[in-house]
Amino acid sequence: MSVITSYTYTYTLELQSHAHEHAHIIIPLEGSYYIRFLGREFYLTPGEIGFVPPAVEHEFSCRGRAITLNIPREMVKPVDLPFLTENCVLPVDEKLEPLVRLIRQEIEDPLGKKESLRYLFYFLYDKFASRRFLVSLRYIQDNYSSTDITVAYLAALENYNVSYYTDWFKKNVGCMPSEYLQKVRIEKAKEILATTRYRVLDVALQVGYTNASSFSRAFKALEHMTPQEYRNTIYKKEVP
Repeated sequence: MSVITSYTYTYTLELQSHAHEHAHIIIPLEGSYYIRFLGREFYLTPGEIGFVPPAVEHEFSCRGRAITLNIPREMVKPVDLPFLTENCVLPVDEKLEPLVRLIRQEIEDPLGKKESLRYLFYFLYDKFASRRFLVSLRYIQDNYSSTDITVAYLAALENYNVSYYTDWFKKNVGCMPSEYLQKVRIEKAKEILATTRYRVLDVALQVGYTNASSFSRAFKALEHMTPQEYRNTIYKKEVP
């Protein structure tokens, strides 16, 4: 039977890096938890849960306290892995809060049973994986380069009116549809900036922006630097 192990990080400020065969579930308790893998980085805070895929080198540090669960690889379905890797942050809503409390109690209880933690993980896993079936979310991921994506069209894909859809999307994904579209576009842009010499305008057009200025504003709003500054940081890291 697969066994989940756990531990709590407290103020591990030094940036660390490793890779292993198991996956991680990270539950911040206070402060923030920095994680970077596959060219993507996140600052998890209380109210969010993070997933780190198995067999992937990742960097991390903790500015507070966070629970980390080691999830055996066989407990993550291969069919779900690409989606979980792409959508690795899960917002904690009012339905998830009791589950998080139970997980924390089970870990902190010296008499806690490992099999109970395994069952609680499967409930949490279902919440992560269920977002894979949002038709509009998948549409955004597959068509982010289109300039014709509208909230009205996304709502129609789910058979909802716009007002209900935006509330429904935020509850399931943790942000508004337009914010999610922007995040997807910027993540794709970061990949292109890091691996090609395309002009900023060319990158903008490839990810759905009609001009370089709107792309640069959106990029800086999320990454706190311009596209060119981001590219410069990548190339500096590659210089021996």
